[in-house]
Parts: sequence; structure tokens; C-alpha cells
Amino acid sequence: MSELKFGEKISLLNGGFVTIKKELGRGGQGIVYLVDLNSQPKALKWYHNSLDQAFYNNLASNVMNGAPSSAFLWPERITERQKGSFGYVMALRPQNYFEFGNFLLAKKSFKSFQAMMAAAMKICNGFMMLHRFGYSYQDLNDGNFFIDPDTGDVLICDNDNVMPQGEKSGIMGKARYMAPEIVAGGIPDKYSDRFSLSVILFMLFYANHPFEGAKVVACPCMTEAYEKKFYGSEAVFIYDPNNKTNLPVRGIHQNVIRRWPVMPAELRETFIREFSPEMLKNPQSRMIEQNWGKLIASLRDKLVICPHCGEETFIDEAKPQCMNCGRDVDVSRRLKLGLRTLLLTNGTRLFIDYDNTPDARVAVNPQDRNMLLLQNLTKEKWTAETPSGKVKSVEPNEFMPVKHGIKVGFNAANKGEIIINNQ
Repeated sequence: MSELKFGEKISLLNGGFVTIKKELGRGGQGIVYLVDLNSQPKALKWYHNSLDQAFYNNLASNVMNGAPSSAFLWPERITERQKGSFGYVMALRPQNYFEFGNFLLAKKSFKSFQAMMAAAMKICNGFMMLHRFGYSYQDLNDGNFFIDPDTGDVLICDNDNVMPQGEKSGIMGKARYMAPEIVAGGIPDKYSDRFSLSVILFMLFYANHPFEGAKVVACPCMTEAYEKKFYGSEAVFIYDPNNKTNLPVRGIHQNVIRRWPVMPAELRETFIREFSPEMLKNPQSRMIEQNWGKLIASLRDKLVICPHCGEETFIDEAKPQCMNCGRDVDVSRRLKLGLRTLLLTNGTRLFIDYDNTPDARVAVNPQDRNMLLLQNLTKEKWTAETPSGKVKSVEPNEFMPVKHGIKVGFNAANKGEIIINNQ
């Protein structure tokens, strides 16, 4: 394949063309160029080799059907076959988004745990929608994500390998992210996607691969045969409670050693289950994306601002101490929202819905430092009903007092009650 040149025009299927501006990057499959499409800057992925007609037809079908959600940098147009190959056009990655690999190498870090949780929620929602559309991703790995470190917003890229469930793209994926059954030669599907999703989430939270511990460190040279053992037939989770042969190694796996005891117990227990020998052998039992989303939302409900040091901390209600300064955190003031309990401390932001936009902020009353207030961060008015039956509207940006027994109507679907344990 000859490389494309500045100013060259590439014809698009169903009419039109893009004009090559410059190269943005290259990888194993092809080169990505900055192009002009009707005076709009776009990205063009141009393949090194002309892939078969089935791949081309599937890509054209994905373009026609559109993206499952806004999380995807989805193919927008496909080129005609020309110059011995073809490619597809997609939106450009914004400059404030960085490759997931930068976070694993500590070149970038999340601004907050809230942003980290937002990234996890966006990834889970993206793959939930992908599977609802009847697709499987087939090549999920750390190179598929661009993340905004400040907000946690995620863009999922390299979507050209997405295929209808049960069909095979010919791309098997990377060994470190492939499910054991795919390493053994199986066909990728939504169940193998779910394994890869668990690996990505573990790496997002702990910055370490879930199967790379002492065994991998002791490997003299990583060959294909060793890859099939460590990530396939003999995969051992680094914190498997019943198998201590692959524990993290001090001085090498510092991120996971430091973070494992800090993150909430529910998260640790979930990964222990998902990476257990039983689950590795039973793909259809793996956790679905919706349940990952519910788990992450419950973790976010336990994330508060410490009133002593002002840092974020996850709270274990049995032992409510800040994981940063070690001091006790008063979590007597709470918002009961159905089966959920949201802890109220000064500066904490609350997520009423299962999206990534905070709906409320806890603040201190400037006239009474012992009283907390709840600020409406939404565009809709709330209703606040006192125990005596008085009802008041809380307009956007307005504050209401955090007092025991006040019932808050956030919207038609969400109604909560403020509880203060010592009252």
C-alpha cells in the first residue's frame, strides 16, 4: 500500500471525498490521517492492506446503522476501494482526551475518584448499548479508550472490528485482554467482551493487570506459549484467595498493592468472583454490563469529601474513617433514596440518577457551621416537604437545609428522605 499524500483526494462510498491534510499516527492495522470533509476536520483510518469484502461490507453496514451511543468514535463514512486499499472516516479525538495507556504508565492521572468512577460508568454503559444493538466488540484492549482525566468522560475508538453477535471479524484481539476461551481458539462474542471489560475495569481501578503477578515476573521471556498459559489455560488472579502462586510483587506492582486495600470491599469481592477459576471456565455466568454499572454507582454513593482534610475518601459504614488522614468521619446525616443511602458531608456531590452529572452538592450553612445545606445542581425544581407537611420548591442553584425527616422530590422517578441518625 502506498501512503497517502498531503492534498490527495480520497473518494467516499455514496459520493463525496476527503482531502488529506497530515498524518496523525499509525499502528499495526493502518495509518490515521487528518482530513477535510466538507470543510470539517475529521480523521481517516487507512488500512495497510485491502481487507476482504466481508470486512468491507460489515464496516459499511456499521456506518449505515450508526453508533450505539455517544461513547463511540464510530465510523461515519467509508471510502471506496482505491489505491489498493480503503479506509473509514470518524470524528477527531478532542485534545483533552488521552489514551488509557497513559494512565497505566502514570503519564496521566484522574483528577479525582469521582472522575475515575465516571470513566468506569461510561465504559460499562457503552458496552451495554453495544450489546443491546446486537454487536460484539471482539478486540477490546487498553488501546480502545481515550479518557478526559478531569471529567472521566470516555471515547471508545477502533470500532471497525465490531461485528454482529456470533460473527467473526478475523481479529482475535490481544492476549492480555482475550478471554481464556478465545486464547484457546474460540470465536469472540459478548461473553468474551465481558471478560475483557472486567480486565479493563480492574486496570482502571488498580493500574495493574489482574493476571500479572509473581508468575509473569518469573517468566524469562514472554513467548506465545507462555501467553497462552498466563492468560489462558493457567490464568491465576493475583488476589485469588485460594491460590497464592501469582501474588503482586513488591517493588514492581506497587499500584495494585497500594490500592487493593483502599478501594471498597464490594469491588474487591466482585473481582475475586469474576476472576475465579469457576468463572473463567463459565463465560455465560460473567457479570453483565448493567450490574457493573449498578456496582459502580453504589461505590460512588460511598465516596465523600472528608470534613477534616478535604480529600475524597470511600467510607466503610462499619468503620467510617478517612483513607487519607485516618480520622473518623461523621456520616450521621444521610439521604435515603429507595434502597440507596447517600452520605452527606460538606463538599460531597450527589448523583441521584445513574449518569455522570452530579445532581446536588452538600455545603455548610455560612450562618450556622453545624448545619449542612443541599444545593440543587439540576435544571429542574425540587420539592421539599417537612415532617409537619409544609412543602417548598427548591429552584435550580438554590439551597435547602439538611434536617431530619425532610422528604425531597428530585423528579417523578426519584424521591428521598433526609435521615440524621442521632435524631
